[in-house]
Amino acid sequence: MTAKKPGMAGPAALLDAFLFLTAFCGGPALAGGRMLVPMDVVTIRIVAAPDLDTTARVEPDGTIAFPYLGRVKAAGLTEDELAERIERGLIERKILAGP
Repeated sequence: MTAKKPGMAGPAALLDAFLFLTAFCGGPALAGGRMLVPMDVVTIRIVAAPDLDTTARVEPDGTIAFPYLGRVKAAGLTEDELAERIERGLIERKILAGP
């Protein structure tokens, strides 16, 4: 069974993709956002593709589940680094259009 891909987004819309941390249990804030640790809960909103909006807990193995990407390493990354990793993955898999 093939999953239906959401509408392709243009470069300007893709740049609006962001990650928002809804709960935090770890260390101090950094310039790129807080460093994620296991048990944090993140809400990821993709402006260009709202059907990809996801809330996920960072599992003990340091990963989150994200649509079309599967398990994505999150622990040890800042919020911004995780957002960039998800964005790159969606572009590489042609789920969203790249710049």
